[in-house]
Amino acid sequence: MRRKIIQDLANTLCQMLVGWRMGEDLEVLAELPDGILSINVLTGTASHDAAGIISLHIAGELQAWLSHHLSISQIPVQAISSADIVAKVCTDRLASNRKRIVSFDFSVRSLISTDECSYTGQLHEVHRWHSRVPSNNSFKPNPLRGSA
Repeated sequence: MRRKIIQDLANTLCQMLVGWRMGEDLEVLAELPDGILSINVLTGTASHDAAGIISLHIAGELQAWLSHHLSISQIPVQAISSADIVAKVCTDRLASNRKRIVSFDFSVRSLISTDECSYTGQLHEVHRWHSRVPSNNSFKPNPLRGSA
């Protein structure tokens, strides 16, 4: 098995969860209490310890990404016995008006297992901000003079 490739995949999964195309899922997570988010990357399913099964766009994105990169590396998906991400999600580290903005603190761990070995990735991402409502101070251009 290609050990370096699979270790890189495990590391990258953590980075993708907190940074890549996560935007639309932050609103879902902002509605949930702090807790543990679990994603089965092989099936593209997600669950939260307090809410149960939840629908997250990123779960399907991670599944597609892993499948694609395994294919590029000529590693059959069947060689992977499990690919999971577990993230502790905290939104109470910094006080904020939760109706307008939420600060996320992610502690993420990924685990990809084969019949030969297990590969672990870890990442701690602090204070990722999510604006829930557009600001009243947003830029609004003035119409040009003489335009109708």
